[in-house]
Formats: sequence, structure tokens, C-alpha cells
Amino acid sequence: MTSEALGELEDEELEQMPSLEHGAIGIRLGRYLDAHVEEYQLGLVCNSQTTYKFVGQKSNRLPDLSFVSRERLPQRIDQNANFAPDLAVEVLSRGDDVAEIDKKVLQYQKSGVRLVWVIHPVIQAVDVYRLKDGMKLQRLLIDDEMDGEDVIKGFKLKVKRLFDLPNMGQPDDFN
Repeated sequence: MTSEALGELEDEELEQMPSLEHGAIGIRLGRYLDAHVEEYQLGLVCNSQTTYKFVGQKSNRLPDLSFVSRERLPQRIDQNANFAPDLAVEVLSRGDDVAEIDKKVLQYQKSGVRLVWVIHPVIQAVDVYRLKDGMKLQRLLIDDEMDGEDVIKGFKLKVKRLFDLPNMGQPDDFN
């Protein structure tokens, strides 16, 4: 392969990589979640490198963030989880395929994930999916509050806090 072809391949791979915004939003939510979960000893918050078992999983579909309740943790956590988390979080990037995200959410729900948050940086919103409601979503806007409900008891966070980042800008115009 020529150095020019390698350069094009690297450029293509970089375009598919999550942006600074994606990483910053994920770590910000993770920081708030982890602080709450640790304070109340509710379980574990994990990053996107954590492997879970999902129903019908063909390729690795690892949530950007996840939470497993203390009651469901295995005796040893130095192994892959052979179960799905209680909460799965996806932070969208500009190039993400909406149909693929819908497939992920459905797969998470089929696997028993009780709460799914899909974060939309472009429109500064969070879609909430509850296992009991199926694919029906609730969209939270910038002035709304995320709620851990019965999955992460007591956790609340203003959606605005996720997007209060340097050089974030305003939601894209829909016109």
C-alpha cells in the first residue's frame, strides 16, 4: 500500500472516530454518575471499554457509558460481564446512522437494559428509553432534567450541564 493510500485510510478512520465533543460529554456525564453512585454505594459506572453480553450481538456494541447495580454485580469484577447493564448511554457523533442507533437501543432493551439515554449533542437533547415503554422515547431538552429513576435512585442532572463545554456553540438550526 502506498503512503498516499495509507494517509487516505488514516483520514477515513479519523473521520469515524468520536470527536472531542463526544468524549467530553461522555466523561462529564460519567463524572456526575460515578460521584452519585459512589456516594450511595449503588454499583459501578463503566466506560466504553467494558464488554457486556447482549442478545443477538453480532459485533461489539459497547455503550459509551453504563451502570450495573450493586445487587447484579458478580462476586469478581475482573471478568467480562455475561449480562447487560442496567443503564446504557450512547453519545451520538455527527456521522452516526439513526437506524443503527435504533438497532442498538432495541438490542439493549431485548437484553434487559432498563434505562437507555441517547445524547444528541447537535440539538442538545437526550432521548430516554425505558424497558417498560419499549421503543417509545421521551425527549429531554436543554432545560429539562435527567433522572436515574428506579435504576440509579436519587440521580438527577440538568441536561444543560452536559453541554456546558468550551466552544460548544448552540444547537444547529433545523431550517
